[in-house]
Amino acid sequence: MSLHRSALGFLLFLSLGLVSPATADPAPSPGSPAAVVQALYRACIDHSTGFDVESMKLAKPYLAPDLYARILKKLNQPTPKGDAPDIDGDIFLDAQDLPTSFSLGQNVGMGPGEASVEVILKWSNETRHYTVSLVQIDGAWKITDIKYDKDGTLLDLLK
Repeated sequence: MSLHRSALGFLLFLSLGLVSPATADPAPSPGSPAAVVQALYRACIDHSTGFDVESMKLAKPYLAPDLYARILKKLNQPTPKGDAPDIDGDIFLDAQDLPTSFSLGQNVGMGPGEASVEVILKWSNETRHYTVSLVQIDGAWKITDIKYDKDGTLLDLLK
């Protein structure tokens, strides 16, 4: 009985090390639009601290230069004294809380130098479907916008 209990305890210990706060599907083809989207969302979930300089630096490699410039402009916009900032939370997740999991759906659109990838984010009581738009810049896929489930787009948020 003691050996059985020890083995069960050991297996439980091992399994705890394999669980992450949010899970995702296996990696898509390297260099694909889906790989870029998955890398951005993995970085957001693993390292984001919201809408701040450090989080945006982590996102920079996945973003089109124009989008990154708009994000920095909004980030550096002064907030009037006594007001709350316009953006409170993670702009890629469109949330303050981290999802419990995310996955990629279909490549919902592909054209010459353009692509769209569906992202499915799950919280304990909610599931959201976003569409991430990308373009090819100098041979690399870069994110240009995100269409949120019900809340407009990232570009709308940055106006």
